[in-house]
Amino acid sequence: MASRLIRVAAGAAVLSLSLVSSWGPAATAHATSTKPLTFTVGTVQDVDSLNVTTGVLVIDYEIWNLTLPTLTDKAAADFKVTPGLAQSWESSADGLTWTYHLRPGAMWSDGQPLTADDVVYTITRSVTEQWANHFATTQNLTATATDDRTVVITSSVPDPKLPVMDVYIVPKHIYEKISADDLPTYQADDNVAGGPFRIAERKEGEFVRLEHNPSWWGTKPAMDGVVFQIFKTPETQYNAMLAGDIDAIDDVPPQIYADLVAGKVSNVTAIGGTQGSFSELAMNNMCPTGVSDADGHPALKDKTVRQAINWAIDRDLLVDKILNGTGVAGVGLSVSANPAFALKVPEDQRYRYNPDKASKLLDQAGWIDSNNDGVRDKDGVELKLRYFDRSVGATSTAITPFIVGWLKDVGIATSVETLDEDTLTARIGTGKYDLFQWGWTPYVDPDTMLSYFTTAQVTTDPSSPLYNDANWCNADYDTMYEQQKVELDPTKRAAIITKMLRLFYDEAPYAVLFTYDDLQAIRSDRWTNFVRQPAKTGPVLENNTSPGYLALKRAGGSSGGGSNVGLLAGVGVAGVAVVAAGLFSRRRRLGRADDRE
Repeated sequence: MASRLIRVAAGAAVLSLSLVSSWGPAATAHATSTKPLTFTVGTVQDVDSLNVTTGVLVIDYEIWNLTLPTLTDKAAADFKVTPGLAQSWESSADGLTWTYHLRPGAMWSDGQPLTADDVVYTITRSVTEQWANHFATTQNLTATATDDRTVVITSSVPDPKLPVMDVYIVPKHIYEKISADDLPTYQADDNVAGGPFRIAERKEGEFVRLEHNPSWWGTKPAMDGVVFQIFKTPETQYNAMLAGDIDAIDDVPPQIYADLVAGKVSNVTAIGGTQGSFSELAMNNMCPTGVSDADGHPALKDKTVRQAINWAIDRDLLVDKILNGTGVAGVGLSVSANPAFALKVPEDQRYRYNPDKASKLLDQAGWIDSNNDGVRDKDGVELKLRYFDRSVGATSTAITPFIVGWLKDVGIATSVETLDEDTLTARIGTGKYDLFQWGWTPYVDPDTMLSYFTTAQVTTDPSSPLYNDANWCNADYDTMYEQQKVELDPTKRAAIITKMLRLFYDEAPYAVLFTYDDLQAIRSDRWTNFVRQPAKTGPVLENNTSPGYLALKRAGGSSGGGSNVGLLAGVGVAGVAVVAAGLFSRRRRLGRADDRE
């Protein structure tokens, strides 16, 4: 699906120079002819759930992109809407009703017809039960089938996202047997697919194996199957690729990536793709409509203090030290994988490292160091903030000492606690925090990301955390959000969104630290024709619609991966001796107490 979000937990890696210098050309024994032909991808992320109504991880979405149909698709080059299950569509004069014409003869992998009834069923049930991975797109829609190949979709409000309909279609004949109560625990083990592949086997913590779906109507892939092989660290999976056991990896450690770009490994192509991913320091703004017993620090209610924190941070240094230069200093909130929506702030107004300005702003807000102990105070309250980072990967914990030091330099004390992601999610939901560091990767249409900072998304019930993790609310922002979501003129809509982003920037509920690239590597002696999304700047793997798999071609004379999943099962457990930690562990959505990244 292409209109949700990825929650990112950053991680840095410090690899020993002796290990880097020892890498040479990879073994080619596994590139000999084997059947079936398999494209094997290394990942440090196990599947959360194959159930499209509950899964949240990037790996889940990657598998759904390969196994489930969508009514429309997005072009690899520029995200323009393209045919999917629907071959064509047309609009009513008022733009509220769209008629989609499905391709003939489409079938599910179990041989059942894939028809308009499946589309109508998916849309209707997702609205009724508010499926998290569908509802943002379908909430205002009603759908009817006039025949097996025609779907009429009507929106109750003008919707600038239409005709894009990129929610995953589920097989009615499978899902209608599953009650609403049972659906959250459904494991999707029926393996009924409508995409180019179907799920053949999964071993939790080891691998997921897909095989070609013979009922697939589209481009036949060059490979017979795709394996997602799970590793404990990016370094372990990288060495498995060099050894010839896997074909591609995401999350290449920055130092390794630099060597690949320099051409030190001749049979591996490095691909750095950006899709708007960013890391942020979030602040508890204490919206009055939030959880009643939230206890964020009162200083953070003042935007002057939040702005001071923004001025205290050296983003350029973070890009250099944390990302090894594979990113850029953060400017504003990133709300789209399409760079056209990026906020442009004049150079003289951008938050830069300026501790003197930060100190002056804190003085202006009345926070001074009255007893010369290095910590500012006001009305008997110390400016000491609870700071939470995550135990997943190393980037979060690597960023923390930098920020703690910069805040100390301007008189802000911190108490740091490292939590696992589920515990941190629950803590944020209670409103009992001051600062935490996390990140996002937006999808193409900015509506979803923009919606997350409306007052309606401020958590009111700690048992059901909503999306507005900064507890920030602003009536002007809410008004503009409602305006942009029904504005059909693209130029006018873009202008509204720019105003929203500038308001968010000035109010400073986040300190956007940096945007970063997805660092990937593919065995170019086995595979060619690496298609990015978007063209030239995007990644090949783990992007919005995963078009790269169908575009891949075998390199001359190569049989591709042909790796043995059984042999690889132990690799992710064993690992290798390196001084490093995981990089980017990612989820696509936020909003449940036990599902956040």
